[in-house]
Amino acid sequence: MSIDPDLSADPTGPILDWLSGQPAADLAAEALALGQQLDALHSPTISSQQFHHCIELFYGRALRLCLEHRQALRREALPLPAALLNRARQIAEVLKRVAQGFERVLTDADARAGTPQKRLNETASARALRLLGENYLTLGQAGLDPEPEAWRIAWRLYAMSRSEAGALEQAASPVETALYAYKRLLAMASLEPQSLSPAELDWAAEYLSRISVQEIRPPALDGAWYWLDPYGSAEPQACVRRDAPEGRSLLYFSTTGLARRAGEQLARHESGRTGGDLDVHPDFPDVHPATLLERLRSRWATPPRREQPRRRQEYTVQACVGLTAIWTVLRHGDDPALVSEWGVVNESPGGYAIMTLQGRSSGLLAGMAIALRRDVSDIWSLCVVRWIRSDAVNQIEIGLQMLSRGAIPIQVGFKGSEREAGMVRALVLPVLPALRQHQAVLAPAGTYISRRFSLISDIDRLYVAQCRLLSLDLQTSNVELFQFEVDPYPI
Repeated sequence: MSIDPDLSADPTGPILDWLSGQPAADLAAEALALGQQLDALHSPTISSQQFHHCIELFYGRALRLCLEHRQALRREALPLPAALLNRARQIAEVLKRVAQGFERVLTDADARAGTPQKRLNETASARALRLLGENYLTLGQAGLDPEPEAWRIAWRLYAMSRSEAGALEQAASPVETALYAYKRLLAMASLEPQSLSPAELDWAAEYLSRISVQEIRPPALDGAWYWLDPYGSAEPQACVRRDAPEGRSLLYFSTTGLARRAGEQLARHESGRTGGDLDVHPDFPDVHPATLLERLRSRWATPPRREQPRRRQEYTVQACVGLTAIWTVLRHGDDPALVSEWGVVNESPGGYAIMTLQGRSSGLLAGMAIALRRDVSDIWSLCVVRWIRSDAVNQIEIGLQMLSRGAIPIQVGFKGSEREAGMVRALVLPVLPALRQHQAVLAPAGTYISRRFSLISDIDRLYVAQCRLLSLDLQTSNVELFQFEVDPYPI
């Protein structure tokens, strides 16, 4: 005797049961389960209205997962361990799939039944755009390249949230959350995620909404303007780096508002009127908010541009990673445990792109110091890490900015501050006419606390000097570079 299946059973029942349960404590298991439930949701037995109801529930579950994952990565450096890198990929894929689920709802007449069109367009688009933003951040924290497809999806979602007659900026209002989410996603490109540590990127993401967006070409495409082909696969481009093509329907946005807001907050912080908003917080390890915001403010005011052409290369170099390791090698001689081999991918007069070959490639953070040389007979070239890309666990590529040829290990100690400060290991960099007119000190972040400091060197003979800081040229989360002169009138 055959038994007919219960045709009245709700095919979404198992999915709803899972969604109503407690999320898994293991984020990797939760990401895997989310992917499996999304597969089940795309069954042809599930109606459009049932799909709409479920995708709304998936939104909260996916958002919670990505926020917990991003918070857990704040204490990590690149390249991520295999388990974390795979988890980041899984979560990013889940976020994109849920966002595409909202797009399906918006384009399916049956799914929209019973819901006011304007409210559905706004809410569904805003949620999908929020998830695409989280997808971008999740990939950026892991050192992975963003998905080109996301920019086309984002434009389609935003376009569906607008009224037919509404221009882009006319849609702006406190309740236009789709516009807010789209602006935040566009502005993420200005962060250059691979130039920030996972913790810095998570902190900076809270700043991203105050940008000016328009579809009309600005009179002058200089300064802080970006352009985006909403129908193409390339991410937003800074106008100072690449000219906007003529004769195409482009989207333009400016980060001037972000720079202005950051400048105002930094001014309040310096005058002691911020209430601690830019103080170091334990939830963001190794992030110095005031220093980071100053870097972002400069980037938002004038996006950096490449001044020198890159040439593809293929040769091996030795690398010493981290200021402490560099100081030790320069002071005490080569240590095989502190030197690793890397391959040069391309170079310019101002820097390199290198890829790991063997040895140490863990614990890397944007903003840290690295020294390079061709062989043991060469002097070390001092660089700072500008960006990190990691597509695989055993493969990492970093971009370097040249700071100096050669350095001298020293110790420095600042005075004139209420805070006690001992002697700190640092490096003296020589004068470089193209970059700086005075000697400079490369020291750990947070060393500079006043204008006057003492310098001690004992390489060949003991040398002690009292010095005066002239300019602070570079600050990252790991190092700071400042020019100085020996004080002719020591105190």
